[in-house]
Amino acid sequence: MAEVARQALADAGVNPQRMSLEWASAAEGPRFVELITYYVNKIKGLGALGQGENEPEADVIARRLSAAVKAAGARKPRTAFGTLAKKMAKSGDYSPEAVSEAVRTKVMPGLRAERIAEEILICLADGAKSAADLAAMTGADDAEVEKALTALAKKKAVREEGAGWALG
Repeated sequence: MAEVARQALADAGVNPQRMSLEWASAAEGPRFVELITYYVNKIKGLGALGQGENEPEADVIARRLSAAVKAAGARKPRTAFGTLAKKMAKSGDYSPEAVSEAVRTKVMPGLRAERIAEEILICLADGAKSAADLAAMTGADDAEVEKALTALAKKKAVREEGAGWALG
């Protein structure tokens, strides 16, 4: 699950180094302090959210993360994650490389598609936009935006309006 979160953060434009998952028992007070101190220093080094290297502005990150949260609850990414968990349990290969590759190829395509669709809906709440504008706003390519718009139009969530798209 941590690898899905890392890759979802990267997809939203957040440096995945901003996330860390470490274990420390209640009996490991000094280790806990060491882990927290290291993490806080790492975050300070990265700078404020939206000001880190290659990160979009904070409001863009907030919009993308809001869309990602909604996307994570969608059936397709949840099903892909469950299927992947079963497959990995069967193979027994939990190496970081295998987990990362499996998440990248099996879970992230569906999660990204859902995130883009959700973000399009958020963007259109402010008014009609062209497909090109939506691509620029979501960080998606033209094909991903067209696919999302087609799916959303089928559900009557969006409609074509002039040279652009609006909420249905």
